[in-house]
Amino acid sequence: MIQSHRQAHRIVILVLAVLLPVLFVLALLVRKPVPANSRLPVPAKGATR
Repeated sequence: MIQSHRQAHRIVILVLAVLLPVLFVLALLVRKPVPANSRLPVPAKGATR
């Protein structure tokens, strides 16, 4: 009984190890870019906060 749980756990971990990075990269590629706000003022040269 324990052996079957070990085998199932091993398979789940291997599947997750492959799928999670692939899904993460795909999500980064598919996401929409952040819109730029052209009305923001340009800071003066050498200005600090």
